[in-house]
Amino acid sequence: MYLSLGKAAKEAGVAKSTISKALSSGKLSYREKNSDGYQIDPAELFRVYPKITKTDADEPASNDWQSGQTDAETMPYSAKFEIQLAGLKSLIAEKDRRITDLEADRVQLREDRHRLTENWQEERVRLLKLLEDQTGTVKLLTDERSRLVAEVRRTFWQRVFRRKPAMAA
Repeated sequence: MYLSLGKAAKEAGVAKSTISKALSSGKLSYREKNSDGYQIDPAELFRVYPKITKTDADEPASNDWQSGQTDAETMPYSAKFEIQLAGLKSLIAEKDRRITDLEADRVQLREDRHRLTENWQEERVRLLKLLEDQTGTVKLLTDERSRLVAEVRRTFWQRVFRRKPAMAA
């Protein structure tokens, strides 16, 4: 099946003059030209001008309200709004559920943080106590050593008569 100039322009989504110029320049080939006009092969047309497909944006959405529509098959005006209202209510319910979940998560995180803070405080106190004990042990060892070093040895006679050694100047 071959296309006429008008049908080819409509299928390609361009003006008739654009198709005519492409035919005369040789950019677009045709089968034959007779009294009815050009006979253009669709494959050749779509090689030069890719076929335009209708997108969802071109067609009216099913929930769009059109004031000029009076078909008996279409939903009444209030029914459309009822459907939209039900959809919005379900969205609100979903958001409320998510908010509740997030609030529960926040409470759980606060409890966890509080528990961890208490654990850290207890561990801090335990480590400080351990540090004090170790410091006391080191002090005792240091004190003993310094006393032994500072003690001057008494001679035999000083020990016999329990006399203190004379201080060296």
